[in-house]
Amino acid sequence: MTKKKLQSSGERRMREMAESYEAAKAENRHIYLDAEDFTDLAEWYSRRNDYAKAEDVIQYALRLHPGNTDLLIESAYEHLDRADREGAQEILDQIEEEGDEVTILRARMLMEYGRPNDAELELETLEYKYSQNNIVDVAYMYMETGYLEKAGEWLECWRWSTDDLDYCTVMADYCLATSDFKQAITFFNKLIDSNPYAATYWYGLGRCYFSLKQYDKAIEACDYSLVSDDEFGDAYMLKGYAYSMLKNSEKAQENYEKAIRYNSMSPSSMHILMGINKLEACEWMEAYEHLDKVIQCDEKEHLPGFNSSVYTDAALCLKHLGIEKNSKLIHQYCDKALEMTYYNLEAYLLKGLAYISNGEKEQGIYTWEKALEVMPGSDTWMAISYYALEAGLFDYSLKAVLKVKELEPTYPDLNERLTLTYLLLKDTKRADYYNQLCQAPLPQSIMDEIHRMLQDYDTNDCIQLLKEYLKGFGEAYNPVI
Repeated sequence: MTKKKLQSSGERRMREMAESYEAAKAENRHIYLDAEDFTDLAEWYSRRNDYAKAEDVIQYALRLHPGNTDLLIESAYEHLDRADREGAQEILDQIEEEGDEVTILRARMLMEYGRPNDAELELETLEYKYSQNNIVDVAYMYMETGYLEKAGEWLECWRWSTDDLDYCTVMADYCLATSDFKQAITFFNKLIDSNPYAATYWYGLGRCYFSLKQYDKAIEACDYSLVSDDEFGDAYMLKGYAYSMLKNSEKAQENYEKAIRYNSMSPSSMHILMGINKLEACEWMEAYEHLDKVIQCDEKEHLPGFNSSVYTDAALCLKHLGIEKNSKLIHQYCDKALEMTYYNLEAYLLKGLAYISNGEKEQGIYTWEKALEVMPGSDTWMAISYYALEAGLFDYSLKAVLKVKELEPTYPDLNERLTLTYLLLKDTKRADYYNQLCQAPLPQSIMDEIHRMLQDYDTNDCIQLLKEYLKGFGEAYNPVI
């Protein structure tokens, strides 16, 4: 059900019910539960992202309880979980009974169709407008459709104990949604005190710690969650994210694979995450192998939500693996990325660099200037300055940095980039001038030593020399991408 609450005190009961249901189905036996139990079971499967079983339960239950309103409502929310808005609307149209839950579902569908004012009017017809259940359900409705301010307005109407578990649950989710992570932690800890074996409470706590970049604590919270439910795919996925942020790709992959097993992640999503993880670690071949698997899968199956950045990330890997020998494939990936997203700056930059590496300087610069037509501004000029340095076009890089200076004199690290560019141009006077304008100028003794060394090196050697010599002075002094 889309309006997911963190209820799991009945986890053991739900597991037993699921086992009984699946055993009966496997043995082709009849099983009877009342409509409420079937609804709970379907919601349990939905919370575990097993939408196929949730729908199977609902269809089975409707044969035993035809037209049951609770089952139809659950079915509609299950369709929304799968982004099947039309299917949810068809289910809503079948409901004959009226009641506050039906009214809230109808309002939710109006929100889905971009009609928030009509949804608000629909909520005015609630029989018990500010009942405890309605406040919780409407708050979730607004949270799930992105109207957090409206959710907050409804929660302000709470008139019962703030120690109530329903209140703590919805407030934990609300604070998490509004990035008030410290307050969310307070509510999740209250919930855990009430039920230390609730997997979803520990998972929610883990999400807070992850958002606060306390990755070790996030992993610990996920471990407690998995003690309660060792098939909780979302906890494995979050744990994998945390390990990825800690640069432990082996542990990350191990948890991603379990997330796949328990329906919380697709194999393609895992390969994207592992590819990004390897890319950030500069393990270019391993990163490319993961991203290439995603690209091949997309070409066969047209993955939903496939992002053009997968192509540019793959092109970046190929650039590091040898831009000349991989030039053709880099062009292909960049063109594909631009077909999908015309505003993909990295695609223009990598494509231009590939041209220049093959001796097509004019075509490369033309490609970069096409990016400026689409995305004019300081960020694009500064990005071009980086790529121009790596291409050995120091004069063009200087042109780009000076354009940034003209457009935005306070641009971050501008003086550092000017210092670096003038060093590569062997313009001692201007390099020293802009170095003194930096927030943390390089010591003059180092500047003098660099000036002496650069006199005896050609273009490519200058870049590599500065890359090594200045690597401890921050990203602004890095002359390569």
